[in-house]
Order: sequence, then C-alpha cells, then structure tokens
Amino acid sequence: MSDGSFLQRPVQIVERVSTTEQVVRSLRAAIVSGRIAQGAQLREAQLAAWLGTGRGVVREAMRQLVQEGLAQHEVHRGTFVREITSLDIRDVYLAREAVELAAVELILDDPAPGLEPVRAALERMSEAAEDGEDWRVMADRDIALHEALVEASRSSRLVRMYATLAAESRMHLSRYPPYSQERNVSDHREIVDALETRDLAAVALLREHLRFSARLAVDWRGLHRGAEE
Repeated sequence: MSDGSFLQRPVQIVERVSTTEQVVRSLRAAIVSGRIAQGAQLREAQLAAWLGTGRGVVREAMRQLVQEGLAQHEVHRGTFVREITSLDIRDVYLAREAVELAAVELILDDPAPGLEPVRAALERMSEAAEDGEDWRVMADRDIALHEALVEASRSSRLVRMYATLAAESRMHLSRYPPYSQERNVSDHREIVDALETRDLAAVALLREHLRFSARLAVDWRGLHRGAEE
C-alpha cells in the first residue's frame, strides 16, 4: 500500500497542447485575420506542407473549424473558409447579446467582481486608438474587451460559448469596420464605468452598443458588397 509520500513531492503542471490543437490555432488565426480569405478552399496537402505536419492532423483540424463555424464542408468539393453574410452578422450579434447580457447580470450580482482585466482591456483599446492603429488592431482590442467581460462573469460555460462567437466576430470586424475609434472607445468606457459603479444601466448600455454595432456592420457590408464581388 502506498504511504502517500508522493503527495509531498512538488508537482509541476504542464500544459500539453496536441499537434491538432496547434494546427487549429494557426488556421483559426489565419482565417480570422484574413490571411486566408473568406471563400478560400482549405486544401489538405497545401496546408500540411505549409504547417509542416501530416494531412491527417490537418484534416482533423479542418473538422474542428467546421464545428466552430469558421469553415464549411461541401460534398464532392472540399472545405472552404466560411463567407460571412449579413444574416450571419445578425445571428452572431444576437447570440453575443444573449451571452454577454447574461455575463453582465452575473457580474452585477457578484459582491466582489474582478473587473481589473476588463478595465485593462479598455485601456489597451484606448491606447490603440490614441496611437492611430488601424481597424484590424482596434477590432482585436474590441473583442478582447468583450472576452474579458464574459470571463469576469466567472461562468466557464458562458466563456466556452463565447469562444466561437468571438472568432466569428473578429472575422467580420476585420473586413467590415463599423464606426470611429473614438466613438467605439467611448461606448465601451460607459459600459465599464457602469459595471464598476454597479449601475444597472450597464445592461441597457451593452444591449444598445451590440445592436448599434450589428446595424452598422450589416449596413456597411451592404454598401460594399458590390465592390467586393
């Protein structure tokens, strides 16, 4: 019988990331940033050579991207990067509203919410605007703030649900800039300030921000769709 002495030994927790997960992360980043364009075909052999891995790993990674909604498989044709439509944008924002408003309600009910990461994300966003960063950088800082907000809810399920929505949002925001950096920072600052003062208006502010963003993104896409095609 063990004397339990192993419990006294120092244990180092090592994060192990599978090759498939590494490939998923690389492809997800390339898709979200636009380095792999919407509508582009994902070819196993080409990607395996690019990533220096086997085709089986790439195939499994592509299946995961399909599950996440970033790619779609067409029978007898192959797997393609998803093209974000106006309906997709509306649907993503509808889902984001459900998850983010639930997160805000949990934060407001929390007697000691940890909002420091949310405030830090806001300041990084503000610094990017002051530095005149392009919209792709601002879009990434924007979504990072919303991710921090959901994480502040301390709900692991909401965080998991939000992961795919964040990826899809980055995908369309990198291509369809909705409004000025100053207005964007100001809107987010109002939301964060309300959360920190435990003001219930945070719910309405976030709802209006998301709906306003959705309308602008859809309208912008409609105006530029002809030029893209």
